[in-house]
Amino acid sequence: MKDYSEINLDETPIIVLGCGHFFTSESVDGLVGLDQVYTRDKDGKFEDLRDLSSSLATAIPSCPDCKQPIRQFVTKRYNRVVNRAVMDETYKRFLAKGRIDLANLESRLNDIEHKLNSKGAFLLPGNAAAKLKALDIEALKLSKTMQAENQPMKRLMDAITTSQKLEQDEIASLSARMEATNLAIQEPDSQITLGARLIQMKSQEIAISHLFKVAQSRKDPPEARPGVTKVSPMLTRVLENYRDLITQAHERSLYRIVITATISFAKIAQLDAWYRRTHPAKATSDLNPKEAGANSGKLENRTETIRDLLTTALKLCDGLGNCPELQEQVQEMTRLYEGPRYETVTLEELESIKTAMVSGRRGIATHSGHWYNCVNGHPFAIGECGMPMEQARCPECGAPIGGQNHTAVAGVSRAREME
Repeated sequence: MKDYSEINLDETPIIVLGCGHFFTSESVDGLVGLDQVYTRDKDGKFEDLRDLSSSLATAIPSCPDCKQPIRQFVTKRYNRVVNRAVMDETYKRFLAKGRIDLANLESRLNDIEHKLNSKGAFLLPGNAAAKLKALDIEALKLSKTMQAENQPMKRLMDAITTSQKLEQDEIASLSARMEATNLAIQEPDSQITLGARLIQMKSQEIAISHLFKVAQSRKDPPEARPGVTKVSPMLTRVLENYRDLITQAHERSLYRIVITATISFAKIAQLDAWYRRTHPAKATSDLNPKEAGANSGKLENRTETIRDLLTTALKLCDGLGNCPELQEQVQEMTRLYEGPRYETVTLEELESIKTAMVSGRRGIATHSGHWYNCVNGHPFAIGECGMPMEQARCPECGAPIGGQNHTAVAGVSRAREME
């Protein structure tokens, strides 16, 4: 420690801080971390600006004696250090608020889902539907809020541009100067933005799942399910959004989001498949001919894609090691997708089916029965005289089958290939 009288001011300048305390520049330079924002040449002199885009300041610099923060523009030598610290502190608070908001949305979504599952309700209560809609809106808002255009640095630049009413060339000059300082706009926090997207899409998935649950529990014909018909065009878009979310989350190593999104993707795909089986005419009419042709190819590959995604999700669960509930859900969905699959029936298999149905004392051959197809192409047989005398429903898709007074219901046709 030297006395003030012993210091050569030409070699070691004195820095007076806003609080009134003064120190040698060497002392304060090290304390505030000037080397973190500037590079030095081989002689130890400050030479250039350091790239600050990959790190955040630990704290706002303060006076070594009284700990009062060093104020911007009072001690101009440290403006770059102070400005960086202030902006980084603002960014940290911005992130902290985003994470708190995300945790709140997750808690509310889990609460709604738990209550609906525990009650086993077939009907989605009005208040639950309203809460899911509110979550959808709030999650979308949070995701947008955390995007790059709403980062503190970007908002500062926009505020300067607006307040000074700059011309276009001046705005470009300001942007260039901001880039030159290397005080880059921070990348959005993917954990928050993608997490918010997941909550938004999960709220949609829960609402859609309950709507389909109600439709599947009823015995009404497909045309008497307006709610399902109304929401069905959304399914393809929802599936595309989930696929995009899974890809983005995987690229950023956000594996919990990948796993959760994969489970929801598989659930929605099941609902879409059920809708297409039970509403074939409507599902096709929702698309123009060109789209319908392209879409059929996608549907054929979807099941294999989902199996691959579920396999990946299961491996990710093993890697995380602390997500037993997610792992159980993935295993459950995997079992569902490993179940029976619809494939083209071979001629040999068709002959075996016909033999089994016509043989024996109660076989339809004994009573001159006939084979028919429901409106969706699923075969069924009528014994006795082989002519329809009563109505029933196709066990496969729920479409009306049979008829009255030897007259088949609309859509039923003879399956002559079975006779």
